[in-house]
Amino acid sequence: MVGHCSERGAVPPRLHRQLMGVAMISQRLTAAVLMSAAMTLVGSGVVASKVIAGGMHPLLAVPLRFLISTPIFIGLIYLTRTATPRLTVRQFLIVALQAAAGSAGYSILMIVALAMTTSASAGVIHGLLPVLAALVTTLALGERLSARLWVAIAAATSGALLVNFSSSSGMGFDVRQLMGNLFVVTAVSGEALFAILNKRIGIPLPPLYLAALMSGISLALTLPLAVLAFMFGSVEYTGPALLATGYISVFPTVLGFWLWYSGSSRVTGGEAGIFMSVLPVAALLLSYLFLGEAIRPGHIAGISLVLIGIAASVSRLGRGSP
Repeated sequence: MVGHCSERGAVPPRLHRQLMGVAMISQRLTAAVLMSAAMTLVGSGVVASKVIAGGMHPLLAVPLRFLISTPIFIGLIYLTRTATPRLTVRQFLIVALQAAAGSAGYSILMIVALAMTTSASAGVIHGLLPVLAALVTTLALGERLSARLWVAIAAATSGALLVNFSSSSGMGFDVRQLMGNLFVVTAVSGEALFAILNKRIGIPLPPLYLAALMSGISLALTLPLAVLAFMFGSVEYTGPALLATGYISVFPTVLGFWLWYSGSSRVTGGEAGIFMSVLPVAALLLSYLFLGEAIRPGHIAGISLVLIGIAASVSRLGRGSP
C-alpha cells in the first residue's frame, strides 16, 4: 500500500523536466532583471557624477560618498551575519590597492573627467570595462590574445574613439572633451585592475565584506584630501551636487552592489558579463532624459561598436565558464 501511494504521488519524469525547465527560466529571468537594474543604477551614477562635477569639489564629494556608504555596508554585514575573515598583511595591501585604483581613484577621476566631457560620452566609454578586464586578465595570466579578444578590443576601442568626434561643435575633436574622455578611460582602467587584483587575494572573500573593506579604505585614503581641500581652498557646493552625492552613495554604490551580486550569483560569469552592456546604454539615455544632453550620431555608432566588443569579450568568457 505504501509503495502504491508513493508511486501515485511521484511526479512523472516528463513533468519533472518541464518544471525544472520553468524553474531555470524563472531563475535566469530574475537574474536578468536584478543585473539590469544594477547596471542601470551604476549608469545613473555617471549622470550623478556629472551633477557633482558642476557643483562640488571632487576631493570633498568622494570622501563624503564613502562616509555615507561605509556605515551602511557595516550595518548590512551585521544584519546578514556575513563572515569577516582575517586578512594577512599581503592580502590587506591588495585590497587597499583595489580600493585606491577601482574605488577612490575611479570616483575622483570620473568627477574630474565629467567637468570636461559629457555624461553621455562618459557612459559610452564606460562600456570598455568588460573588454579591458578581459584584456588585463589575459595578459596577467600570460595567455595569448585570442582572435575573439582582438575583435573585442578593436570594436570597443573604435567605439570609444568615435565618441571623441561627438563634440559640442559638431564632428571633430574638442581638446577639452578629449582630455575628459581620456580621464574616463583611466578611471575605467582602474576598475579593470580591480578585477585582476581580486584574483591575487588568494582566498574568496564574501562580496559584502570586500565592498565594506573597499569603502572603508577609500574613506581613509580620501579623507586627508578633503582636509587639504578645506585648508587650502574655498570649499563650495550646491544643493543638487550634495543630493547627487547622497544618491550615488546609497543607490549605485550600495543598492547597485546588492542587486548585481544577487543576480550574478544565479548565472555563469560569461552570462553576467553580458549585462554590463546595460551600463553604457542606461548612462546614454539617462543623460538625455535628466541632463538634456544631445545624443549624436557619434554616440550611437560608438555605443554600437562598444556593445559588439562586450559581446565578443563575454562570449569568450562564457565558453570557459563552468
